[in-house]
This record gives sequence, structure tokens and C-alpha cells, in this order.
Amino acid sequence: MIINKRRVCFFAILGIFCLFLACLSTNYDYDLFARLIVGERFIEHGILPFKDFLSYTPTHPWYDHEWGSGVIFYFILKHFNAAGLIVFQALMMFLTAFFVIKTQALQKRAFPPSLIFMSIFLVLYLRLNPELVRCQLFSFLFFSVFLYILEGTRREKFKGIFTNLIWLLPVLVIPWNNVHGGVVSGLGLIAMYFAGAVLEKKNWKKYLGTLISSGLLLVINPYGIRYLDFLFSAATKQRTYIVEWWPFFAKRHILYYLPASIFAVFGLVCNFVKKQKFDITKTIVLTVTIYLGLAHVKLLSLSVIAAASLCYNDIVSLFKKSKKYLRQIEKSLYPAIIILAFTIPLFSPLVPRADADKFPFYEIEFLKINNIKGNIVVPFALGSYTSYKLYPDNLIYMDGRYEEVYNDEEFMTLKDYEMVEPNWKDIMNKYPTEILMPRRTSTVYEVLKQDPGWVHIFDGRNCGIFVKKGQEKFSYFEPEYDIEYYRKTMFKHGDFTND
Repeated sequence: MIINKRRVCFFAILGIFCLFLACLSTNYDYDLFARLIVGERFIEHGILPFKDFLSYTPTHPWYDHEWGSGVIFYFILKHFNAAGLIVFQALMMFLTAFFVIKTQALQKRAFPPSLIFMSIFLVLYLRLNPELVRCQLFSFLFFSVFLYILEGTRREKFKGIFTNLIWLLPVLVIPWNNVHGGVVSGLGLIAMYFAGAVLEKKNWKKYLGTLISSGLLLVINPYGIRYLDFLFSAATKQRTYIVEWWPFFAKRHILYYLPASIFAVFGLVCNFVKKQKFDITKTIVLTVTIYLGLAHVKLLSLSVIAAASLCYNDIVSLFKKSKKYLRQIEKSLYPAIIILAFTIPLFSPLVPRADADKFPFYEIEFLKINNIKGNIVVPFALGSYTSYKLYPDNLIYMDGRYEEVYNDEEFMTLKDYEMVEPNWKDIMNKYPTEILMPRRTSTVYEVLKQDPGWVHIFDGRNCGIFVKKGQEKFSYFEPEYDIEYYRKTMFKHGDFTND
């Protein structure tokens, strides 16, 4: 077997760049801790929760579409510590980029892979996914794999035993379906290629057969056929108050997501500018993914992956006159990325990320060392971390598991409380609540300070803590304020077996 040294060097440099970018991720996702809870219970005790045990509010059966991700994350953390999570993040980025490049090579008269282009792609990818090890990374990787297989099938690039590689997709649906609900994007992608084949009057039966068999295999999950109803409702749910599900044109999103949006739209425009036969399937994929990305910024990664995979030739061909200049930049990137590799130790990759501006370290530690137990209301995003640290002494009102566990009624009650709507006290009157921990920047924080029924006992960096009048007597110990303490104890948690 002949080894292409240039290609090996290219991918090695790309891998180093992915590791460097992963080290730039300074935060863990809020919901990582809920995932770790599930992963630990499964690996250590063989238990997969089918009902909620972390909260005190009414819930429905727990359909955890990310349970497999939790198992993987906990396994990595247990055996490879915090550094393992960074390496995993880099690996997911690299594999996604790898299949993007493989899809680029399937295009007619394909240009060689470009380190400039892929560096831009990876920087945009990191900007869209700045937090470490989110479950959606699995969906982005699987999406790139599906795109490669479908595009290769359409262009009849697979030969020999790989001729019918499309039939691998239903098999891949099984693991994808058990690590993230984004599997619906894979089914959608198959449907787009089916539609394209019909409109182009090509063999569409293989796409339809793959789509049907993939849909049927969705039942292979811990919840069986009942999971399909949940998956459909979750995929179509209107998440009006969840920021990452807002559209691109929301005021707070436009500037941040503008580079990724321009990249995706530019790819679509280049597809129309080229002087070649109009490609219906390609246009369908680009148009649909861009629409989804603009409608919900959480899905912008799909449009960036599609544009990078399918429009590479179209984009590069526009810069033919600058070929010599770009080649010089390309060569200079190799030593530049090697130099960047030497800066990786400066990001302390072996040490857990601990951002006191994001997580309520001091507040949770205050509750713990002062033995303040009871049902607690915390901001939606902070619920998972609170459970991870304080369960079983403190049950939460709600966390980021939203549609997996909770009812819309409880979510709206939390929203009314945080926005101090006329019925904002329903959260205390409907449910037995002993502790309130609102953000210090919220309206409800200021209102509670004036409420005679609640006593303000502590202010942390993020939140204030209030307890019911008459329950404020306890031994008052100050929490540790050294951030190094929280780096060392970031993943120490409560006992999840007492449910």
C-alpha cells in the first residue's frame, strides 16, 4: 500500500489544529452534568432512568434521547479525567472535518483539500459550538457521514463491495438515535436526496427504501416505540424562551452568528454562479439546511457542514486568479499551526475548566457546607449543575432536560416567576419550595429582597440565595473563594443511588 506523505501531513496538521481549538473551549455545557448523572448510573449501577428523580415537580416519563452520550462522557471522564473531554472534543471536530473533505473529493474535477478552507470551517464550527462535549456534536459528525455516503451514492463513486454503501445508513441510525435526537436531521437528509432523485428523474427507490428502513429502526432504543412520539413532539416543539432555538435575525444573535451565516449563504450563491448544469439535489440540501440554520441558530452547524462539503469546488474556483498568493498562505499555515501546538500547555488541558462567571460555584458550596437542605428553584440553565452537586439533599424545580422530563406548564410557571408576572408566586404556592436562588441580575432577585416572607442569606457571583422566613437560622460558614478549589472539585458530586 502506497502512503501519500503529503496527505498524512495534511491530516496530522489538521488534527493538531483541532486539538488547539478544543483547548480554546473554556466552558462546559450547562447540561453536561445531567448527562454525567445518567452515565454514572448506567456504568456503575446498570440503571437507566425511566422516571425523574432529581426534581420535586410533576414530570412525565423520562425519554432521554441523549442517554448514550451521557454514558460516553462519563466513561471518558472516569478513565481519562478532564483532559479526555478536550481530546474527545478535538476528535469529534477532526472526524467531522475528515468526512467534509471526503465529500469534497466526490465532486466533479475536485480540487485538492485546502488547509486554509478547512481552518476557516473549523473556526466557524468552534464558534457555533464553543462549549466542550455537547451531545449535538454526535449529530454533526453523523450528519457529515450521511452526507458523504449519500453524495457518493448519487455520484456512483463507490465501487466493489462498497457499491451499496447507502444501506449502511439504517445501521448508523441505531447509534445516532441513542446518543442524540438530532437523528431526525439524518432522516431529513435522506429525504432531501430522495426528493432530488425524483425531480432529476433518477433512481429514487434506493433512497426511499433507506428512508423507510431507517425510520423503522428508530424503535431500537431503551423506550421502544413510545420514544417515536416523544421524538416527533421534541422535533416540532416551539422553544420560544430557549435562546439557542431563536432565529438568526433575533437582535442578540445577528452579530455573533453572522460569519457562519455568510459562509453558508455564500456557498449557496456560488452554486448558482458557476457555469455548469443546475444541480437540483445539491440546491435542495443547501437551501433547506440554510433555512433551518437561520430559523434556529442551533442548527447553523448543519448548513455550514453542507456548504463546506458541497460548495468547496464552487468557492475555490472563484479564487483561481489568486492561486499563487493562496498557495503561499497555505504553506505558511503548516508551521503556524505547529507553533500553535506549543501553546496548548498554556491552556491547562489537564485541568478541569472552572468558570465562576458561568457556574454558581460559591452559591452551591455555601448551601452544602451550611447543610441547607430542601427543594430549590434555580435558573433553568443551572439546574443540572445544582443536582450534580447537591442531590439528594436538594431537589430542583427544573433543569435543561426540558422536553425530556418536564411539562410545559411547569416551564411557563418558572418563566412567570423569573419575569415577575402577576402570578409569579405560583411557583411557591403550587409546590413545596424552601430555597430560591435567582440570578442577581434578574428582576425577581430585587423583588424577593423586599418580600417579608423570604430572607436573603447570601450573594454569590451569579445568584442570591433566599430561604423562607423562620428557616434562616444555621451555622454561617463562608464558602471557599479560591477558583483552584473548584477546579479540583468540579466533578465531585452527590449520591445518585438514593432514589
